[in-house]
Amino acid sequence: MVPILYNSSLAIIHYSAIESYLVHHISRVLDDGGIWKNPRVIAPAAVIPLASSRHLVPISAGLESFLIGLLDLTNNSLRELICLEPSKLELYVDNLNLNYPTFIDLNSNDCKILSNIFVNSIYEKLAIFNKFNFISNIGLNTCPYCNRNYIYAVNKRKVVKPEIDHFYPESKYPILAVSYSNLIPSCQSCNGLGAKGKQDPYLVGIISPYLIKTDDFRFTLKIKNISAINPLCGKTDVEVLFKNKVQNNCDVFNLDDLYSLHHDHAIELLIKRRLKYSKKYRDYLNSYDNLTFNKSEIDRMILGNYSLEKEQSKRPLSKLYQDIGKELGLIKEK
Repeated sequence: MVPILYNSSLAIIHYSAIESYLVHHISRVLDDGGIWKNPRVIAPAAVIPLASSRHLVPISAGLESFLIGLLDLTNNSLRELICLEPSKLELYVDNLNLNYPTFIDLNSNDCKILSNIFVNSIYEKLAIFNKFNFISNIGLNTCPYCNRNYIYAVNKRKVVKPEIDHFYPESKYPILAVSYSNLIPSCQSCNGLGAKGKQDPYLVGIISPYLIKTDDFRFTLKIKNISAINPLCGKTDVEVLFKNKVQNNCDVFNLDDLYSLHHDHAIELLIKRRLKYSKKYRDYLNSYDNLTFNKSEIDRMILGNYSLEKEQSKRPLSKLYQDIGKELGLIKEK
């Protein structure tokens, strides 16, 4: 719901951190002709399956050729896969669905082998892919899908971090499990089964935060009875609605229903407008001794939230505050 700016430099840093591990695991699969699996047995935990009981999940000729191409240093295919720009990520998924169906068929050996390389051996290994560093480097404070919840990353020893959503789910698209623009820091609500979960954007038609534009979503408010408005009571005659929205995103992330619960924020902004709060407070801040505020800082003080579009990810509900604040004339369009 709020955009993420793609950062090619961070994507290269991410790739550099995992490159040698990817090359190692791809080379191992090619040397072995597939991946070795132990059969599932019902036995005491102390019983270790014999090496001779392993069986090979064989690699197909098509996947073998594809992986050899990834290791070809002359075309940088591996780096391009990991650093895919968001628009190219969409094209890559189109290509997988049209030309490489076994790569995304959960029951195929190709999909199992790709999952072993990119998910099991890289994404799930904290020593290889440091999720805390990845999230911190992107620099988001709030979930880009909803802009309602903080997603701070804290020191890994405290085990506090946001979710990382695979925009194209790793279960179906394991080859994209560590591709930079496919990894979206998000809140638990948006990444959970009640919202996006493992839904495939290729099928449900949602737009990545990397491709969302600011005006794709725009809030407004509907006043049913202005004389009855009381910011301190539980009842309200003000509704928060979307003037612009991407319907599929709203449906998947339940944005219409969730934002209807935030009418109290809209009421407080409306009260400020009715009290001519913005002009009085703006004059007061401009005249305050020994303190100097720029225009965006004054707007922030008036809104009670960040006022610049580029700061929408810094605090929950900032998109709502900015849109309704502009509509009410508390701040001006930039």
